[in-house]
Amino acid sequence: MAHISGNPTWLDYPVASTPISAARLESLERVSDGANPLAQAGVRSGKLRMVKHEGVTVGPGTSFTLANVNGPGSVQSIWMALGGGHAPCLDSRLRIFYDGSTTPAMDIDFGTLLVTHFDANGHTHSTVHVHVEYNKADGGTGFLLTFPMPFGTSMKVDYYNSTGFPGIIYSMITYRLTSEDRAAGLRLRCSGARFAGQAVTRTSAAANTLLNVSGGPGWILYHSYIAGVGATNLSWLERNIQIAVDGEAVPQIVASGTEDWFDSAWYYWGAKDYNAGFHSFVGTDQPPAPVQYVVGQATDLLSKWGGVPFDDSAILSIQPEPACNTGDTFSYAILYYQ
Repeated sequence: MAHISGNPTWLDYPVASTPISAARLESLERVSDGANPLAQAGVRSGKLRMVKHEGVTVGPGTSFTLANVNGPGSVQSIWMALGGGHAPCLDSRLRIFYDGSTTPAMDIDFGTLLVTHFDANGHTHSTVHVHVEYNKADGGTGFLLTFPMPFGTSMKVDYYNSTGFPGIIYSMITYRLTSEDRAAGLRLRCSGARFAGQAVTRTSAAANTLLNVSGGPGWILYHSYIAGVGATNLSWLERNIQIAVDGEAVPQIVASGTEDWFDSAWYYWGAKDYNAGFHSFVGTDQPPAPVQYVVGQATDLLSKWGGVPFDDSAILSIQPEPACNTGDTFSYAILYYQ
C-alpha cells in the first residue's frame, strides 16, 4: 500500500516503538487511500459519500454549514471555490468542529491557510495535500485540502464570512463512515494567527512561538506563513524556524533560514512565481511598495518528513538572528494531529 507519508518504513511496529503508534498512522492512511487498501487490510469501510453546495451566497458576518455528518468516519477532502471579491475570498474563514464541540478545532482565514494574500500568483500552486488556484484580478479562489480528517461522533465544517461583503461559495466535501474511530481520537487541528485581526507585529529581535501544544501523542503536518509586511528589506528571511518536542532543552530541528525551511534558497533568487518543488510552494508575487518585501510560503511536512511526531508536547518557534535587521508583521497556520 502506498503511504501518504511517503515513508515506507512506517509499518506495523509495536505501539511503543513510535511516538504515534503505527496503528493510528496506518488507520489515517487507509482511510485516505480508499476502499481497496481497506479491503486489503481486512477492514471494510462505508461507501464514499459527498455533500455539495453550488452558488450559495453567504451574507456578511454569517456562517454557512458545508457539511454536518455523524460518525465515526473521516473526511477525505474539502474542495471549495470562493467568490465575491477579495475580502470574502481571503479573510473569510474555514471552521471545523469535532464530536459535538462548540469550539472549532480549526478557525483560520483562507488567505493565510492557502497563502493567497498580497496578489499571490494568478495561476496555481500545490503541495501534496493542498492545491490552490487564485485569480488576483478579483480574488476568486479554488482549493483542495486532502489531509485525512477523522472524527468520532460527528464533524461539522463551516464557511464563516467575517467580512462586510457577501461571499459566493461552491463546495464538495467527501467522507467515509467507519465502524469505529480508527484514528483513536486523533483530530486535525490548527494553530494560527489570521491576517485580519490577529496578525503579529514584531521587532527584528523578537522570538515568536507559533505552536505550543501539550498532551500527545500527535504530529505536525503543514505550515503556511505570510510575513514581511512593513519590512524594510528581505532580511526577515534569515530567521531560523525550530521545533522542540517532548521537553527537549535543545531543539533537534533547526532550519538554516526561513526560505530554506520552505525548500528554497537565496531569497527565492528574486523570482516572483517560484517553484519550490514537490513539498512546498511560494505563493506570493513580489508586490509593489509599500509591501514589496512580503512573501507567502507553505510546506507540507507530512509528505516531506512523514510529519513531525511528538509524544507529549511540541513547540514550533521562529528565532531572531543578527542577520535579521528588520521588523515586520506576519500571519500563519500550522496544521497538526492531536
